[in-house]
Amino acid sequence: MEMNSVPDRKSAGVTISEFAVKQIRKNKIKFFAVAVFALATIFIGIFILRIHTAEETSSAKLAAAYASFIYGDKKSGIALIDETIAKFPKTSAAYHASLIKADLLAEIHEYDEALKILTETANNGKPDAIKPLAHARIIYIYDSKKDYFNAALISKEFIDKYPDHFLTTDIYLNLAEYYLLSGSKDEAVKVFNEVAVNFPATRAAENARNRLNQIK
Repeated sequence: MEMNSVPDRKSAGVTISEFAVKQIRKNKIKFFAVAVFALATIFIGIFILRIHTAEETSSAKLAAAYASFIYGDKKSGIALIDETIAKFPKTSAAYHASLIKADLLAEIHEYDEALKILTETANNGKPDAIKPLAHARIIYIYDSKKDYFNAALISKEFIDKYPDHFLTTDIYLNLAEYYLLSGSKDEAVKVFNEVAVNFPATRAAENARNRLNQIK
């Protein structure tokens, strides 16, 4: 179904669109908290499984970048991230650094550059666990741009490609919200119902049922 754009007008009280945006923001917080944990786990795996010299050196650079960020030296952290990407391309650490670089670019609204990095990582990143994290970030870049059509499109791709991923239920819920923001209420209802049926006895299913009651 083609999604129509929503007229730009402000109504009294909290509109469905405003509520949908709030729901997406809540899911963003959860997403990034879980993603940080996942990235940390991946990084530990990278650091332990040192196979080649390039991997060892790039992992050390990435560890130094993390240390810089932890101690508040953002400038040095960014420089080390850039060095890891430039000097050790195609390594696990470089792809990991690319996710951080994309987040930094998104912070300053350099969305197009962030999308280039994330697309490369989603397609070719290693280890494989990096790919869905990059894919999910692409969704949130489009979200930040208020490009809800592409946010929905990439969300559907994520669900098809990673049906069992730990982020999938959040992606489902956000997909429904993107449909609402784009004026496709019937599609949103369909997605909320899918969540309620496919993920019973979960918080996602409860959230989906609540949203169905709210948008009737």
